[in-house]
Amino acid sequence: MTAFYKRMNLRRRTARFATCIMVFAASVVAAHAQTPPYAEFQYSTLTASGNTITGTMLPVVTTTGTSYVNVVVLFDVAADGTLTIAPGYPQIAPSPRPSIRNFLAGNYVGPSADANYDITVFGPGVTAGGATEWSLATSTGATCYTTPTTATWYVFSGPMAQNPLAGYLKKAGITEATYGAYSWGITGDQCAPTVNWATENLIGLSQTNGALTILNFTYNGVYQSQPADQITYMKTNQ
Repeated sequence: MTAFYKRMNLRRRTARFATCIMVFAASVVAAHAQTPPYAEFQYSTLTASGNTITGTMLPVVTTTGTSYVNVVVLFDVAADGTLTIAPGYPQIAPSPRPSIRNFLAGNYVGPSADANYDITVFGPGVTAGGATEWSLATSTGATCYTTPTTATWYVFSGPMAQNPLAGYLKKAGITEATYGAYSWGITGDQCAPTVNWATENLIGLSQTNGALTILNFTYNGVYQSQPADQITYMKTNQ
């Protein structure tokens, strides 16, 4: 029984330590605007198992652009519970290059006429079929009228019939030409829903440099082949 509790306490200490590293990495990077080069741990996928912390698709920003790496850190645990990084770690390797269609994780601001239209984009995560998954949510301090409040979309190079949102695309009557022009997603819960922006709306997204454009192919709950509304956000350096 004593050995069992020791193992439990060790696991708790390791988990707490892993959590502290994740929170610290995110808070340091997010605390201020940065000048490249820097890493963006807050936009990577951080997981922990046993004595290992893994960061996948970690954005590394330089003056020439953004690349992605996977990071693995293994900890040795001393008899008294002291944690040290194991020899040969951290291990860093380039992430397999997914299809991202120019989308960039980070903070964005909306049109200047709309005060505090602020969103944060997260991704990419890799899903079934080789698609990459992205999401957005309003940033801290953003107005409730920011549209969309939350959303998830997929970068998928396959045919429309195999797209993760094939059912929605079919309901909207999206043509092959329109399908190829955008990556497709669905809005989540909205803070201030309207006929143009509500929950479970079909959206098409594209990005050129720092400009993220979101088109809504839904009006008053009805999916349609032409956009009912659109908004463009610009990426910041924060």
